[in-house]
This record gives sequence, C-alpha cells and structure tokens, in this order.
Amino acid sequence: MKLEDLYGDVIIDYAKNTKFKKHIEHNHEAHGKNTSCGDEIELEFNLNGDIIKDISYTGHGCIISQASTAMLCEALKGKNINSALNIINEVIKMSRGETFDKKTVDSLEMFEDISTLPMRVKCFSLSWHTAEEKLTEVKENDES
Repeated sequence: MKLEDLYGDVIIDYAKNTKFKKHIEHNHEAHGKNTSCGDEIELEFNLNGDIIKDISYTGHGCIISQASTAMLCEALKGKNINSALNIINEVIKMSRGETFDKKTVDSLEMFEDISTLPMRVKCFSLSWHTAEEKLTEVKENDES
C-alpha cells in the first residue's frame, strides 16, 4: 500500500467531519498522545450504566489519526462496554496485520493495509488504545 492510497475521499471526509469533534457532557475522559509524531486526543464518554450514550473527541493530529478517531466514535456510540471492547480488539488486531473479524470491524476494513505502514499504525491506533484503556478501567471498577 502506498501512503497516498490512505488519503481517499472517505478518510478525508471523516478527518474533516466535526460531528464527534466537540466537548460533550461526560462522566469519563481519556487522554492519548503519540510522542513520535505529536498526535494528541482527548476522548469524552457519557456512559449510562455500561452503555456509551455519547462519545466525542478533541485534539489535533494527522489526517489518519483524526479520521480513525471519528470512526471510533461512530463505531462505539450506543454500544455496551463489552461490545465496544470487542470492536476495539478486532480493530487493533487488524492494524497489526493479524487475523480479525471483518464483520465486527465493518467499514474500518478500509484501513486493513495500515499494518504495512508502521509509522501510520501508531497514528491510526492512538484513539483505539486510548479508548481500550479507559473502557477496561471502567469495566474493572464496575466489577469490583
């Protein structure tokens, strides 16, 4: 995969889409930073029990990190924590070039070849790792 192939219309549209790029009333937040390139995001979650009632982000970064974060918000909104963690797990496996469930990953499959571009994997997966850490923490706290 060539780097320029990543910048298709859909990815550009997601990167420019401000539907999820805003502050919301939230009860959980998570900060992620890619120190190798400077991408930085803040995820805000409004959870009702274990349901992600709303999710948003703020921050800055390359087109890949911004598009990926917008797609994360779209994929996780309305899901329960277990379903969200399953989606996250499959997307992270995909980004590593591992076998993944295409049905679970859904439209994010357009990033399947990101694993061939190691520097872009970090940009792509920043929000996914950030969400995974926060949602795992919330789940563990709720179980204890």
